[in-house]
Amino acid sequence: MSKLAALIERAGHPISRAPKRLHDTPVTLARDLRVELEALLHMRDGFVTMGSALIVRPSVTVASVYGVEEWNQLTLWRTPYTRCTEVMFFAEDRFGQQFGLYKDEVQTFDPVTGRTEHLGFGLERWAAHVVDQPDAIGRARVDAWQAEHGPLSATQRLQPRVPPGFVESDEEVDELRVLDDLDLMRRFARLHKETRKAPGVLPEGYAAWWWGEED
Repeated sequence: MSKLAALIERAGHPISRAPKRLHDTPVTLARDLRVELEALLHMRDGFVTMGSALIVRPSVTVASVYGVEEWNQLTLWRTPYTRCTEVMFFAEDRFGQQFGLYKDEVQTFDPVTGRTEHLGFGLERWAAHVVDQPDAIGRARVDAWQAEHGPLSATQRLQPRVPPGFVESDEEVDELRVLDDLDLMRRFARLHKETRKAPGVLPEGYAAWWWGEED
């Protein structure tokens, strides 16, 4: 069994029942890779898999779940990330790490640093990464959280009290709370904007908008 097939086998119901072609894709995206993603979404148009730790977006927006094209609007949450304007994000884990397509490769995207890293060529390589290395998508943390609090919906994400890569204190570092996907990514975008000139240093007063209700 291929790794892509294994990923789908572990998935829940499709988010959308009416897949469509992805027309509004970056011009830099290789046609073969776009067709490969379309084929995946034709088999199951958006799904949650790996014990709910991984979400693959549908080709179309369904209710509150953004489809691939809508999620990739540059003004939705990506404005500060000037280095990845040509990456098409199609999947993510519960903590905001994105997976995207650029030219003929699959990349990971860190929303704190704004950096992308080459993962492999083709969706089979991406599927092998998430199936064989569940820690890379925080599977154990998601399992533990859901065992205590119940299942997460397709739009819900887990936000840590202290942003990834930063240490404030030894207390409550691993505390998590639920936000919707767009809210979390907009907070990450602000964090990136306010820390890119001083990487690793939390800005003064950050907790008011990172963990508080202030946007």
